[in-house]
Amino acid sequence: MNAMLINVPGHRTSRVHPLQITRAAPWDILFFLTEVESGAAERHFIPEISFSQKVQNALALRCAKAILGGVWGLGRLFKSDQFKSDQFVVVRRGNQTLGAALASTDCAEGGRKTVTIEYLVVESRFRRQGVGEALVRHFQANATDGSEVCAYCTAQSKGMQKLLRGLDFKCSNKAISIPNGKITHYLPSCWIWRR
Repeated sequence: MNAMLINVPGHRTSRVHPLQITRAAPWDILFFLTEVESGAAERHFIPEISFSQKVQNALALRCAKAILGGVWGLGRLFKSDQFKSDQFVVVRRGNQTLGAALASTDCAEGGRKTVTIEYLVVESRFRRQGVGEALVRHFQANATDGSEVCAYCTAQSKGMQKLLRGLDFKCSNKAISIPNGKITHYLPSCWIWRR
């Protein structure tokens, strides 16, 4: 995937430095993990999963595998029943990373693909400027006929829910919180878009 210049309808982009979506680079992993941790603190991600050091290490490894798979054509080595096919992409303006997404692709019987946007993060200074929309549109544009793009949102992710609704995603279930003594379990809503 080469860098792709994008123009998000209804958003003002810099003529000097338009938004650019491209494969992530190794240094983007730290940006991504920092933003995931920040988002988890605001409950945009399920906190008990996102704060875990073990999960953060696993996310970093998945990002690294996606980078290696795309750059050196090693993707086929990471595709098996054990590993999902991951995509790690970023939005840049000039040399600055504004947002990132980690998505996995699964193939169901019959060849139908499901791309699940597992994490989508935008640095707080660049929210509501089309960065998240550019990332979601990237996955929609690369979806093949008969496939679907899926995303999960916590109840606190109102901005993401509004974005997905505006891009023709349908909510299949609402986010809920289940108190269990001193611990509350969070189940995100599921949003699906079909090509």
